[in-house]
Amino acid sequence: MSAFLGVNPVVNNEKNSLPLVSIIIDNYNYGRFIQDAIESALNQTYPNIEVIVVDDGSTDNSREIISRYASAGLVKAVLKENGGQASAMNAGFEVSSGDLVVFLDSDDVLKPEAIEVAVKTWHPGVSKVQWRLEAIDGQGSSIELFFPPLNAHLLNGNVQHIAKRWFYFGLSPQSGNLYPRDFLEIAMPLPEEEWRICADYPLIAAAVFYGEIISLPDVLGLYRLHGGNAVGKKSAKISVVLEQNDKVRRYLHERFCRFAKGIVSSGLDEKRLKLVNAILSKENGIPYVSRVRTGFCGALDSLVYPFFTSFSKRVLSFIWFLLVGVLPSSLAKFVAVQGIPDGNTVG
Repeated sequence: MSAFLGVNPVVNNEKNSLPLVSIIIDNYNYGRFIQDAIESALNQTYPNIEVIVVDDGSTDNSREIISRYASAGLVKAVLKENGGQASAMNAGFEVSSGDLVVFLDSDDVLKPEAIEVAVKTWHPGVSKVQWRLEAIDGQGSSIELFFPPLNAHLLNGNVQHIAKRWFYFGLSPQSGNLYPRDFLEIAMPLPEEEWRICADYPLIAAAVFYGEIISLPDVLGLYRLHGGNAVGKKSAKISVVLEQNDKVRRYLHERFCRFAKGIVSSGLDEKRLKLVNAILSKENGIPYVSRVRTGFCGALDSLVYPFFTSFSKRVLSFIWFLLVGVLPSSLAKFVAVQGIPDGNTVG
């Protein structure tokens, strides 16, 4: 069951001449952050927006805050039972009207110019405009991290061949992406049970296979890192990432089968994670011969991987794969733990 509250004021003719952008905020028990997210959406310099806030069964004060904005006619509110992130995103998209859509996590913030800058660069045939997010802590202070990193290779244009070969998407998280409605009408609804968390991933990946990508170098949002959204210890995080990659492959083949044929079974990052997982986890360990094979494959891939930003990183990756692949388990574990990047830093 869900309840729908609030309507946006009628827009004038000048606004109607611009594409309508729906900013969909999905929330679960982030009452301490939700007001910042809503205010950042309402305070965009781009004039033609609708703000939709979906509460996914919160038990804190989130609904009280959301209802105040809905009662004032500033947002559309969808209050529903808990079903997970994909469920909330599906519910928000169902009631949206925008030609373009941004999904904003309720603990993140958009900078005032974000939508205006993104819409100016978008044109038909583009399936995603993405921008950088600056990481902040629970109190809103910068922690000097950026997603994608400032030195990361940003994808632009038609990059299906890159995604297929390397399973690399140059990712910006959920709140750093603008999608056209025609893409989302194919990509959604998202499978709700499979994507109770991390539901941004299938959309981020699928957009690459539907049209062109525009990657802006600008930092147009704030990405909050805090205890409530941490995945957990490194070994658990690795298992989650590998599982998500497998789910994304299934999703792409089911929803975008015409475009997704030929996707590589393991990109360079995945080979790295699988080796570390094999070393750290006795349950998921692989035979030594398989470890050697994966190590050599990763080393060879390191020689031609197109996204390293320096020759030294290419050499270090080559050496890392060889050592973790062939060393005895105790030594391989030491090298693996010392050398594994913490996600999206392979370049």
